[in-house]
Amino acid sequence: MIKLKLSIIVGLFLIEACAFQQKVFGQKEKEKRENVFLHPKKFYRKFFPKLRIKPNPPDSLYIKTYPNYLAVSVHLLSPSIRTDISSKKVSPIGASKFRTNVADIAGFNMGYRFIAAGFSFLLNSGLQTHSNFAKSDYRTATIKLNGGARSFQFMYLRLKGFTDINSSNSPDPTHYVQRPDVLIREFKFEGLYNPSWKKYSYIAPFAFTQRQLKSKIGFLLKAGVYYSQLSGDSALIGRSQRQYFDNFNNVNVIRTFSIKLAPGAGANFVFHKHYNLSFVVFPSYDLCFYKYIATTNEKTNDNQTFIFALDGKASVGYQSKRLYAGLRYELEQKQAALQSIQINSRHTYLGLEVGYRFNTPRFVKKGYKDTMPPGT
Repeated sequence: MIKLKLSIIVGLFLIEACAFQQKVFGQKEKEKRENVFLHPKKFYRKFFPKLRIKPNPPDSLYIKTYPNYLAVSVHLLSPSIRTDISSKKVSPIGASKFRTNVADIAGFNMGYRFIAAGFSFLLNSGLQTHSNFAKSDYRTATIKLNGGARSFQFMYLRLKGFTDINSSNSPDPTHYVQRPDVLIREFKFEGLYNPSWKKYSYIAPFAFTQRQLKSKIGFLLKAGVYYSQLSGDSALIGRSQRQYFDNFNNVNVIRTFSIKLAPGAGANFVFHKHYNLSFVVFPSYDLCFYKYIATTNEKTNDNQTFIFALDGKASVGYQSKRLYAGLRYELEQKQAALQSIQINSRHTYLGLEVGYRFNTPRFVKKGYKDTMPPGT
């Protein structure tokens, strides 16, 4: 009987010891996880304990800010997207003139204080303008950090499904060559410096967390890095075109990495307090590193060059304290002379945008306060 009681006591003691050890071990594991995945508030408190960002607002006579509102907008755009691949040695008889079957794009944007995010997608309305084109797919996602003098943007683009409208490349001149396999992927990270941010708002016509009150012109500087891939399941050029090209016949992937440093200019013209006309333009010669990959997964070329790039935006619209609406136009054009080929791409978007500034929900305010540095 005494032995049984001792066995029970020893067993209970061992159970308690194991529980205590497991509790201590679990606490240590929790501390390790917290050190690796710190909550933003804990991150600032630990690594930047004295960090305090003092608000430095723009000139209130020229720019009105809306820190207590959540700006939400929707847009409907009609795009024109084209990519031409031509040979450098002859006239563009055998050039591939790729076009998409994207008729309408819908998008959604939301901005609060310094943060803005949005996405766009293709409307499956059945109103495609070309029934004899290959089916296209389109989507984008964007995240922006809009500061005072500095702004940053990350953007992802995926575009699939092209049609070669150059009839000389088709066995039947009455039909186009459909390339539903051709895919473009782009990743963009851009930073912008606005030395006139006190009086000229670069983001007012496009992010709507600010509003220009008086007309102003500003000079800008943009820097960015860009990764792009143009690919297909088979060679990008057909058999009938290969007589016009050198060392490009079996290439099915073109990868580029480019670096931009572009001066720019913008202007916001305000009429009758609420109506505005805005534009911004950036011309540049970007340093581009590129490579070709053949259908055998073999790298056939690795080189660099400078490419001409032009991007800009323009808008005309109406803004009040809550409501804003208008028309906008966007352009992105690139001309690249690579080895054996010339690539010209042009993306244009024209459409309508409507938005409203709502009272910011409490959970958005809390999430922003817990995520952003103190003082923002």
